[in-house]
Amino acid sequence: MTELAMNLIRRQNLGDTLRRAAFAAPDKAAVIFYTTEGASRTITFSQMNARACSVAQTLLAEGVRHGDRVVILSRNSIEFLIVSFALHKIGAWAVPVNFMLPPPDVQHLIQFSEARWVFVEDAQAAKVTAIIAAIPHVEAFVQIGNGAPLPAGWREFNELLAAPPEEPEILIESDDVATLLFTSGTESAPKGVMLSHANYCAAHLSWSFNFNLSEQDRFLLSIPLIHMAGYLFSTLCLANRATIVMTQTPQPAQMIELMARHRLTGTALPPTLYVSMISQPNFRTSDLTCVTKCLSWASTIPKAMVDGWRSVSPQLRFFSGQGMSESTAAILTGGFFGEWSDLPNGDGRWVGRACSFGVDVRLVDDEDKDVAIGEPGEQIVRGPIIMKGYYKNEEANRRAFRGGWFHTGDVLIRDAEGNYFFADRVKDMIKTGGENVYSQEVESVLGTHPEVMQCAVFAVPDPHWGEAVAAAVIVKPGSDPAEAQLIAYCRERLAGFKTPKYIFFRETMPVSAANKLLKRELKAEYGKKMAS
Repeated sequence: MTELAMNLIRRQNLGDTLRRAAFAAPDKAAVIFYTTEGASRTITFSQMNARACSVAQTLLAEGVRHGDRVVILSRNSIEFLIVSFALHKIGAWAVPVNFMLPPPDVQHLIQFSEARWVFVEDAQAAKVTAIIAAIPHVEAFVQIGNGAPLPAGWREFNELLAAPPEEPEILIESDDVATLLFTSGTESAPKGVMLSHANYCAAHLSWSFNFNLSEQDRFLLSIPLIHMAGYLFSTLCLANRATIVMTQTPQPAQMIELMARHRLTGTALPPTLYVSMISQPNFRTSDLTCVTKCLSWASTIPKAMVDGWRSVSPQLRFFSGQGMSESTAAILTGGFFGEWSDLPNGDGRWVGRACSFGVDVRLVDDEDKDVAIGEPGEQIVRGPIIMKGYYKNEEANRRAFRGGWFHTGDVLIRDAEGNYFFADRVKDMIKTGGENVYSQEVESVLGTHPEVMQCAVFAVPDPHWGEAVAAAVIVKPGSDPAEAQLIAYCRERLAGFKTPKYIFFRETMPVSAANKLLKRELKAEYGKKMAS
């Protein structure tokens, strides 16, 4: 038997998962897609797989090979997914690039990844034409869109669909890189995370079991595919033959309307978006009783979020999970809860229990020694969901993988019952007067104030203490608490050095393209004000 034949028999490959879904449910809707303006399209599993095969055959004919990097610069779209699965079928790397970046940053990532081809949404074309002279190594530009003018020398996406929809038979090892995704850079410059086909398959197994995802589910996907959570949940749903209702961008009012119209069973969003949806006029008037499970991650669970959603969908259970790009967005810890009272100790920092298949989790001190129960420690992990490494960044790899464990940079606390509570990112920890303050501990208290909708805690410079605890707060509609009132509320429940010294009221929070809270921008904004 040939090496290729044995490889096809035994491998784990994302391209194969779409083929299998198309075989099992050919005429089922794979993706129902909505633009921001409300136009919609539907594609079945068989149609999506056939088009991915056609694109794959065209790429092979044009010389794109196993291991080549291909950039995708686009908002969510059906074509984004087709291109991604075409690349997985031939062993090339899919390299999603943040469409919110300015041209110089897009140029850097195209150069850094050494991409041979670049797929560009028509709405982003001007960013690429502005830098095209600086990226001569790119061999082809393909425009994704709806008939917009084509830049000179570019190709239209539909041209790539002319090849026969035949499954490529390419030798691709399970441990070969499938995607090069860039971290969101919420604390620092983004790093390129290399994830293998085996990483994704291990993450699929974990989520399918822990989140109870099946072909009966209808899933809202509004977080961008350029980020790890969006990419993972798109491949997860398709592998499980669950229909995706996908929006071009996260628009809260549209998301609510689609949940009700399509009787969607679940979604995955950061708390910023759940809170934004509660504030929409159609939140209370829409029938959302169909929603039974919602994943929340990326920051402290706001009490207002839980109470608001449970009031419109009494059967809803939230899943609080903790993971990262480097773990293929697979949960390292997680668990379901219903009412706020279900949270251990009523603590919004709860991120469940260790639950990923085959993954070891430890909490350690600065010398990588296990901390005692109840003490904060950096989370270190190992298992099949952990990335292959950072692309072209050996120094970061040495720091992250020391001692045979991956060091996450997340500080957690574990209680005697095995519950984990997220304390902070190591880089977000506040050091005031020689004491360590974990921002999410303060958020978990401030967020329970009856007039607070959402809060974010961070450090500002202080001439005496070095750093002072500050909080940005969005209040509930119709509320107008005083700064002193919120500080007093925290002082009754926290040690003095943990109590915020400053409260800044805001209408919105700075977020990334994936709607993850950007504390670095809060630090910069208010740090500058405090210094002036």
